[in-house]
Amino acid sequence: MDFHALKQFERAADQLIEAAHSARHGCGDTAREQIACALAILQGTSELAVAGALAPWRARRTTLHIEANIERQLRTQDLARLVCLSSTQFCRAFRRRFGMSPRRYVLLRRMELAKQQMVTTDLPLCEIALRCGMTDQSHFTRTFRSVVGVTPFRWRQAQRASK
Repeated sequence: MDFHALKQFERAADQLIEAAHSARHGCGDTAREQIACALAILQGTSELAVAGALAPWRARRTTLHIEANIERQLRTQDLARLVCLSSTQFCRAFRRRFGMSPRRYVLLRRMELAKQQMVTTDLPLCEIALRCGMTDQSHFTRTFRSVVGVTPFRWRQAQRASK
């Protein structure tokens, strides 16, 4: 058995021990998540499977979670915990998979959602800002301008004029 395989078994065993501890203390949901992590590790779907990049199942689970919770605060440590990795491991593997940090990915997804809502709805920009997880319209405007190059108001005007 090679070194990496041994480490994988150790990680899976650690997850199962934590699951037993969680179950004993009445945390059934946590125990189920830990068991799922152990199974994933044993199936060989760890971040080592694709040269240090986030494994496909982890990438899928992360992006689905981001999409479902885009209007909420999304902390890196919570995303890492979702796929049973430390924050450091998660950030490194995420960057290798997507070519950017998790924070940047979330920011870009929020801006894409904002663009979509500005084109397809007549919602005020302050409402769109909140729906996209921004703290307020001012924060939204600064962020949108830094990513897109113009303010949301000007961008929306240009899109409407081009139709």
